[in-house]
Amino acid sequence: MHTTHPAAEALDIPWGWRQRDVQLFRWMRAGHRARPWLLRAAKGLSHWGWLPLFAALCAMAWRLDHGVHLVLSCVGAAGLAQVACKRFARRWAAPRPFALGLSPNHLHHGARAGFPSTHAVVMGSVAGFMALAAPADPLLAVIGAMALATAWARVYAGAHFPSDVLAGLGLGLAWGSLAAGLWV
Repeated sequence: MHTTHPAAEALDIPWGWRQRDVQLFRWMRAGHRARPWLLRAAKGLSHWGWLPLFAALCAMAWRLDHGVHLVLSCVGAAGLAQVACKRFARRWAAPRPFALGLSPNHLHHGARAGFPSTHAVVMGSVAGFMALAAPADPLLAVIGAMALATAWARVYAGAHFPSDVLAGLGLGLAWGSLAAGLWV
């Protein structure tokens, strides 16, 4: 059983919303208190969660009318979202849980800022775009499930706080929906 890192116990975080993040992070048993089998799952999802999403997009490109155009537009929108998110995170400069001593760096991630989560923004963007572009496609469930599972995994592995992924998913969904409305 892992104990909480001493630096994490003494944390005096001044931001009200981050205090709630730390409480939720600890309630999830993320970081130092992670269960080994869940941590393995979180690490796997963090590294490979894009594969089922990619497979779903490939299948949609194959099956849908104008599917290749839709999927390439979706990927373009997600790419723009990724660039914008990284710039915003750099300016916001909110530290990640492992940078505050709340977790080991399970994903061997760089210490750059983590709010909002780029993974969540990109996956949310894909989900938002395809939900408008192909609302009846059953593969939307795969895309949504992978976005949520990857968001959980990034928190559990100590790369993000809950608000990082919630903000990322929300921003991604909004951007993806807007992009689909403009481009499709």
